[in-house]
Amino acid sequence: MTAEPMVFVNIGWMKDYAGPSTSDTPVGGHGYLKDGNIGHEVFNFAFLNGKVYGYVPRSARINLKNLGGSSSDESVKSVTVVWIARNPSDKKTYIVGWYKNASVFKDNNHIKLKRSKDFNIGYQIEAPADKATLLPIDRRLFRIPTAKEEGNLGQSPVWYGGKDEFRAAVASYVAADGVFAQKPNAGSKGSKHQTDPELRKRIELAAVRHATAYYRSRAGGFQAVDSVEKDGVGWDLNVTAPTGAVLKVEVKGLSGRNLVVELTPNEFAKMKSTEHRAQYIIYVVTEALTSEARSHIFRHNAEASKGGDLVWATADGRQLKIEPIIAARLSARYETIT
Repeated sequence: MTAEPMVFVNIGWMKDYAGPSTSDTPVGGHGYLKDGNIGHEVFNFAFLNGKVYGYVPRSARINLKNLGGSSSDESVKSVTVVWIARNPSDKKTYIVGWYKNASVFKDNNHIKLKRSKDFNIGYQIEAPADKATLLPIDRRLFRIPTAKEEGNLGQSPVWYGGKDEFRAAVASYVAADGVFAQKPNAGSKGSKHQTDPELRKRIELAAVRHATAYYRSRAGGFQAVDSVEKDGVGWDLNVTAPTGAVLKVEVKGLSGRNLVVELTPNEFAKMKSTEHRAQYIIYVVTEALTSEARSHIFRHNAEASKGGDLVWATADGRQLKIEPIIAARLSARYETIT
C-alpha cells in the first residue's frame, strides 16, 4: 500500500475545471454528459476560500473502509484523490490532476455550496487549494488501465487503483509533481537545421523550434522529440511520451496573426486516416519570427466528430475549419513536328 490512502474519481474531460464556460465544457463517456448536461465537476479546481471541493459524478459513494476508515467514521483525512478523465482525442483515460491531504466524507452531500446562480452542488471531498494540482493537457500522459480485467477501472466513477504496484507508481508520479521517474533524453535527435535566408524557411524553422521546445519542456510533458520532416511520413515531429505513446505533430508557421494554413495531400490524408487521426496534432505558430510567437495546438476530438465530419480543436474550444482544396499537376510534352 502507498503511505497515504488513495482514491480515483472518473470525471468529464476539461481544460481548467474553473467553472462553466462555452469554451471549456466537460466531455466524456458519462451518460449525463452525452445528453448535453454540464457536470458539476466543472468547479473541481476552482478555488473557494482557500479550498477546493471535489464533486463525484452520479453522487457515487466512496467506501471509507477502502481508505483506512471504519463503518462508524464520518470522514477520512489525508487522502490523495486522483482525478481521471477520458481524453476525447483518443478515448483513453488519463490522470488529469489530484488533491493531496484531502478529507473524504461518508455523506456524498456533506458539503453543500452554491457555486453560481445555476449550480448548487453537494460535495464529499475537500482539500487545501495549495494541495491541488491540475495538469495542463499536454502533461496528461499517465494512462489508466481500462481493459476488462479484474482490478481495472470499471463503470463506476469511483475506483481504488487496483494492484498495489499501480498505486505505488501513481504515488511516485504525484510525489514528483506529475513527472515520470525516467524522462526521455532531451538531446535525442532533435530538429537540426541551418538558418535559411528565405523568409518562408525561416518561419518554418522557427515554428519547428517552438514546437520542439514546448514538448521538451515541463508544460509539454518532458517528451522526446524526433524530426521526421525529411521522411515524407505526413507530419514533422514524432513526440514520444515517457509512457511510449507517440504524437504525430504537423507544424505550421505564420508570420502574422491570421490563422490560415494549408496541408499537402499527404499530410491531409494522414490527418484524416483512422490509423493516425487520434495522435495527429496540428501545431500552428503565429508571429513565428517575433517575441510574440504563440502556439495554437489543435487535437482530434473523437467525441465531437461525427462520421466523416472530423473535428480538430484547441483546449479552449476553437475548431479548425477544414476546406479541402482540389489541385492539379500540369505538364507539357515536347514533340517533334515533321
